[in-house]
Amino acid sequence: MDQSQEIDRILLKYIREEALSTEETIILQQWLHAGEGREEMIENIKNETDWMQDGLKKMQQTSGARIWDIVSTRLEEEGHWTAATAAPVMPLTRPANRWWRYLAAATVLFAVAGSTFWVLQNRPIAPANSPVQSQLTKATDAQPGSNRAILTLSNGQQINLDSTGNGILASQGNMNVTKLADGQLAYNKSSEEKPTVPAYNLLSTPRAGQFSLTLPDGSHVWLNNASSLRYPVSFTGNSREVELTGEAYFEIAKDASHPFRVAVHRGSGTSTIEVLGTSFNIMAYDDENSERTTLVEGSVRFVHERASILLKPEEQSVLDEKGALKTLRQVNIAEITAWKNGYFHFDHSSLETTMRQLARWYDVDVEYAGNVPAQEFMGKIQRNLPISAVLKGLENEHVHFSLEGRKLTVKP
Repeated sequence: MDQSQEIDRILLKYIREEALSTEETIILQQWLHAGEGREEMIENIKNETDWMQDGLKKMQQTSGARIWDIVSTRLEEEGHWTAATAAPVMPLTRPANRWWRYLAAATVLFAVAGSTFWVLQNRPIAPANSPVQSQLTKATDAQPGSNRAILTLSNGQQINLDSTGNGILASQGNMNVTKLADGQLAYNKSSEEKPTVPAYNLLSTPRAGQFSLTLPDGSHVWLNNASSLRYPVSFTGNSREVELTGEAYFEIAKDASHPFRVAVHRGSGTSTIEVLGTSFNIMAYDDENSERTTLVEGSVRFVHERASILLKPEEQSVLDEKGALKTLRQVNIAEITAWKNGYFHFDHSSLETTMRQLARWYDVDVEYAGNVPAQEFMGKIQRNLPISAVLKGLENEHVHFSLEGRKLTVKP
């Protein structure tokens, strides 16, 4: 496949918002930045339904038509396209000491009121055979997390879901426990009728792990790293109740006659989220300074001791370490739920908050050496990058990082 055909294929995937591989991301970003106006124009095309339908229809009907031909015509009309910029792929020729500008998670830096403010942009990672990548491989690195979890059955048996093949793993009461593809667990009724005995399973993820499951009532749960969910293998009685530590995203099956409740354990305290049918995120790590429940859609009530808050969509309850409860309105849902979609998303996130997220996902321990100035971060970073790529993007003259084994040191 020649270069023009390759960029055709990648551009089409990108405009359709299909997932790109690292190699495809590199090629796409090189092409976008090889000529003025390409990146902005492609983003505009992605948001134009009429153009998409017309352009893709032309591509399907005309055997010789290519998406970058259509794009080139549009660029020419806008005054950006010339023979000098028409090459679909340009090589990376930047010096190695500037390579961080071209990371998929690279950063652009400017100062704001004495602190450091970062804007994260989509840029390509250096290819595996580049001088940049060869420098990276000489240093200790930490790989990103993956679909990893331990399932503890009602009899105490533990199943390592990392190494277990897909298919039925166990029978629990009237339910078959099945491992599906891509890190998913499901509970489905078995064909044979058995007496219903109250039984609970526990799904636990380590640091650098995540997993998702479908509960017996059809509700979906995404469990983030260093978290656990305890739940019955069959919901009986007047309510549906589960217990959470850590962080999870819930999409609850509607059942008005059987409200859904999440008991959230953090430190020595317990909070309760009462639900009918809705989508929400709970973040309740012990190492964070607050417990946060964020409503995406529907309605939930957050209850802690004698205080309670009824949340509306785009609202967040915040319970601090002193037990004070408040509501934040119009929060950034994309930032809060990005982990479920494969990203870190920062919206004025402090250095400490950012480092705690990296520590849990890459299973490293963070230490601070010296007086590191205040930092803020904005934007998105893919969670499938090695930690060296992310850290190189965050580093500047005010903050530096070193990684030795599992110890990550932050220093000025």
